[in-house]
Amino acid sequence: MGSSSKSYIETVSKHCYAQMTYYQFNTSALSISEQYRAGRLTALQYTSELTFHYLQEEKRLKEKFKQQLAEQMKFHRALENSEYKKGLYDGLNEILSI
Repeated sequence: MGSSSKSYIETVSKHCYAQMTYYQFNTSALSISEQYRAGRLTALQYTSELTFHYLQEEKRLKEKFKQQLAEQMKFHRALENSEYKKGLYDGLNEILSI
């Protein structure tokens, strides 16, 4: 089975950090042009910023999910008091308490 998205993004982030360090501080040990080094560092910096963005999004995902459940509760509050509404609210409240 494949790894989670969060695990993948964390792996990419660690890889970028290691590669950025490698290309920034091995200026004389590497037989590459300065243009190539600059291109690699630009790609790594962009990817590093992108991984940071998506890791922050992942942290907010739980709250967004709960907000959607709360919105469903608001949407259905106009229903008559009934066993259906009670079951709906009990089910949604149970999930919200997890």
